[in-house]
Amino acid sequence: MKIRIIGCGNAFSYINFNQSFVLEEGGRRMLIDCGARIPLALINAGIKLSEIDTIYISHAHADHIGGLEEIAFSLYDWVRRPRSWDDYAAMVKRDYFEPGVTYEPYAPKLIANEKLLEELWNYSLRGGLDSMEGFDSTLETFFQPVPVKANVPFYWQGWRFDLIQQIHIMTGSIIKYTFGLLASKAGSKTVYFTTDSQHCSPRQVEIFYKRADLIFQDCECTGVDTGKREFKFGSGVHASYAQLAGWPSANSVKLSPEIKAKMLLDHYQDFVSKMKDGFGNDCDWYRLAAEDGFKGFVAVGETYEV
Repeated sequence: MKIRIIGCGNAFSYINFNQSFVLEEGGRRMLIDCGARIPLALINAGIKLSEIDTIYISHAHADHIGGLEEIAFSLYDWVRRPRSWDDYAAMVKRDYFEPGVTYEPYAPKLIANEKLLEELWNYSLRGGLDSMEGFDSTLETFFQPVPVKANVPFYWQGWRFDLIQQIHIMTGSIIKYTFGLLASKAGSKTVYFTTDSQHCSPRQVEIFYKRADLIFQDCECTGVDTGKREFKFGSGVHASYAQLAGWPSANSVKLSPEIKAKMLLDHYQDFVSKMKDGFGNDCDWYRLAAEDGFKGFVAVGETYEV
């Protein structure tokens, strides 16, 4: 399986660093989460939106909701692009289709926890998509929803994906309907995607981080004074670099050297690429990550094979 790092919008970044992933296997592509301008990010990656056949959504933050709306608006066209299920042609007259026009399905599968899917439509997407065509629509109008029950995996191209309920590292509280992904397949590396959320509680570190051969870990780099190696502040949503590195000022759970050595960090701030920190200090973030024992940072455009 090929893992491609793409930008996904500008929720935290002016130049599109807020990462998402496109998985490629057997000619299929799955998008893991999406920011507010995901169609543009896919174009920049050389991927057509119509080539995404599956989307996994981990939680309902505003940027992900905006990304799903962008996808719906970009793909929705009942006249020229029928839905993907086979019985659609039986629902319309044959002369409805224009001669010489190639029709392609427009509705990708949308995979998420069942409660998240329900709330995603009722409290978020419905407000922008319900009456787009002047009639009462549903989530099924725009996507093929695939609700996943708690503790039940889903499968894609021979890979097993377990949904891992994220738990806030500082409080130990469950983050509502926020799920990471543990991808596994016999004969391949096991990959853990923290999916744009706070990193795991001590018990999740013990179980799921250790099970993974490769970890893609969200990482805020703002609020970190690299000159003094001090944690100043964090959003409380994502893991801070100082927390992951185990700096004493961050009051964090200490990750073992074995875990950090297989952890690739997804950063959210533009100044990382400019080799500065949020306080104006010069900082070679890649060297700093190596010194603190991490596998490194990811960058938009990179690919990994597992």
